[in-house]
Amino acid sequence: MTRTTLNDDRRWFNQHPGAVVRFRRQRVDEFAAIHARGEEAPIFRPSFSRDEPLSWVAVVDLLQLLKDSATTADGSRLRLRLKTIPIRGAQAHTQAKTELIKAVAKELLDQALLDDSLAAEAQAA
Repeated sequence: MTRTTLNDDRRWFNQHPGAVVRFRRQRVDEFAAIHARGEEAPIFRPSFSRDEPLSWVAVVDLLQLLKDSATTADGSRLRLRLKTIPIRGAQAHTQAKTELIKAVAKELLDQALLDDSLAAEAQAA
């Protein structure tokens, strides 16, 4: 991913301080570093998706999702980028955003619960 792509996302989120998700077109070689490691980029397909190509990106600001004002006060951010289908129209945008936020929140919660469970097992041992 290029510095320009990162700066464009940073600028967009600065202009939309309450936003959690941004949908945009995928940039050339945006996921090249991930593919170079032999891995696949994460994918998000909303429930209304059929077989559209994954030509867009969903950018999720995780700290904004968590409403972590102490962490974001210094301007630092943690963003997740996922391949997705083109999201067109207000209704599709709203539905996709809602589904994506729920999916990411569930994944974060599941990971936190797993971490708590592993920590409890380690203390019991």
